[in-house]
Amino acid sequence: MEDKNKIEETKQYDFYNMLNYAKLSKLILRDLESNNRKQTFFSKYTKDDVIKYLKNPEQNAKQLREISAYLYNTSSHYKRLILYFARMLLFYYIVVPYRIDIEKVNKNKFKNQYKKILDVLDNMNLQHEFIKIVTTILKEDVFFGYEYSTKDSYFIQKLNPDYCQISSIEDGCFNFAFDFSYFKTNPEKLVQYGGEFEEKYKIYENDTKLRWQELDSKRTICIKMSDDVEFPVPFFVGVLESLYDIEDFKALKKAKTEIGNYKMLSLQIPFDKDSGDFLIDLDIAKEYYRQMGSVLPENIGLVLSPMEINDFDFEKDKADKDNVSESIRDYYSSAGVSDLLFNSEKSSSNSLKLSIDNDSSIMFAVLRSLERWVNRKIKQESGVIKFKCLFLDITKYNQKEFYENCLKGSQASLPMKTMACVSMGIPQSDMVGLNFLETEILEIQNKFIPLKSSHTQSDGGRPNNSDKGLPVEEVTEEQQENGSNENRE
Repeated sequence: MEDKNKIEETKQYDFYNMLNYAKLSKLILRDLESNNRKQTFFSKYTKDDVIKYLKNPEQNAKQLREISAYLYNTSSHYKRLILYFARMLLFYYIVVPYRIDIEKVNKNKFKNQYKKILDVLDNMNLQHEFIKIVTTILKEDVFFGYEYSTKDSYFIQKLNPDYCQISSIEDGCFNFAFDFSYFKTNPEKLVQYGGEFEEKYKIYENDTKLRWQELDSKRTICIKMSDDVEFPVPFFVGVLESLYDIEDFKALKKAKTEIGNYKMLSLQIPFDKDSGDFLIDLDIAKEYYRQMGSVLPENIGLVLSPMEINDFDFEKDKADKDNVSESIRDYYSSAGVSDLLFNSEKSSSNSLKLSIDNDSSIMFAVLRSLERWVNRKIKQESGVIKFKCLFLDITKYNQKEFYENCLKGSQASLPMKTMACVSMGIPQSDMVGLNFLETEILEIQNKFIPLKSSHTQSDGGRPNNSDKGLPVEEVTEEQQENGSNENRE
């Protein structure tokens, strides 16, 4: 009987484990069967609104964040600027040990702990998750996220920034509190978020003074772009006004073009200068006017008058400067990036490289914040043997250069072989497996034989001086290279 009870308890335990796994590995973002779905929309803001909010960014942080989101979805220039910075970093990382006594370390324990850390980071899929985070902080300045993870599933859910506030710093990383009144207007989200949110919402229901409660730092992530400013403000807030200037000049250019293509014709009705009487019946003149008007294109106007026939062209000044191009250059100048990156007519490889290097340094600072957060998580997983994660300063623009430096370092016996592999896009967790697959299983080194060429075989070459009977010690290395002794008797 006891055995049956144990079997039933085991089955029930397994069932709840499966249920919890399903909740964690799948978060419903939108309930398609619900009739209470709320539409997401972006408010439209004018240039005057931007100027007004910029006068006091701390008090208007929410409005500036909404303007940034609005322009991200409506302005191709602003979206490209954000994505240029967000997709610059490759988020390649290596795991290295620290604070170890190499004389006393147990190699088997070391391997097991090393593999455990690699498996945890590999499951987190940091490259994918971090791109979403970086895109958000470039638009909104702060990313508030909550982790959902299982043994083989992981993702970070972005929380509504209107209901989140930075509350503390732990191990150099920001923690934040959540406004649980959010679930009064969004009750369907409570079940979806589950776990900690449900528990703390009950606390809030019992005591409404506990509206703001700090979430568990083991499950949260908070990254701020401008960590030198206490309040949230979009990183490119200074260029928001310039975006409206671009649209204004586009509208002016379009109006000028339309006016420049317009023409007006005037029909003269002849009249007697002495008596002032019309020489053509007015009805006949109107008939000709109607017939001519019916065949003219839309951009040509027609006027019936007793004046002489003349045509007038509203041409724009040939020397008129292109205000649209100038406003776009001013926009990128305000953003602090080179317009050479975005289809500029000019080209300068050296200045472009310097501009990219400067932009990269901004994103490397963000990378350090992400690195510190990851290492806070690794500390929770590490045992006696400690490991840390190092994100390499690699972008899409310096990847080749970084790899070549690692290769040179490896050839000089520096411990950079792992960095070389990672810089080529081979994760550290796959490096050993790929080597085992190629050498032990597929035996590629024995089966892939290089084709015969001058690089893989020797054809004997030209005879050196020793072949001609001359003493080898009389032939210098330089003479062997340039053949200066060949004609020597």
